[in-house]
Amino acid sequence: MALADTQRKGFEDRLSRIKKGGANTMGEVQIGPRDESQRGKSKPANTVRLKKKKAKNVNIGEGSNLVFGIVAAFIGVLCMIVGQAAEYHLFHPDGVFNVTIPVEAIQPAIPYAHFIVAVALALALGWAFGLTNMIRRMAMLAGMAAAVVWQADLVERYPGVYTAIFSEAFVADKLG
Repeated sequence: MALADTQRKGFEDRLSRIKKGGANTMGEVQIGPRDESQRGKSKPANTVRLKKKKAKNVNIGEGSNLVFGIVAAFIGVLCMIVGQAAEYHLFHPDGVFNVTIPVEAIQPAIPYAHFIVAVALALALGWAFGLTNMIRRMAMLAGMAAAVVWQADLVERYPGVYTAIFSEAFVADKLG
């Protein structure tokens, strides 16, 4: 009880000094936020000051991994289809630019050329679209794997698209 009485007396003494206009007082009690109209005047306003909030820094590359994961998977599918098309048109006898490689050491890698092209394209597009964290890269790899695993189903479902990308012989070979 004695502490409460001491605090009350100190508070009442402070209020009486404010009413009298004593030292370190303005002669009035101000409660609440400060008046912004007083801001530009040279007269100092002894009021409560509100601290300005700092602007929140937003990183462009951040976002929902769910949304960017779907985008990454779609980009992975497209990269693998482009890789398969590049491998078909460059190294298959029915391709448009039938390239022969004179170096015998590279010949065993030719069946995997679509992986090399797809990975190079995926790295470039992943960097360009900001798909740089592990979840997004795994989603891109999952999209690439899905394009390889379900290529026959995609050819059955969209034969016109694959005919335009590859050739009629390729689609007939996959369907037959």
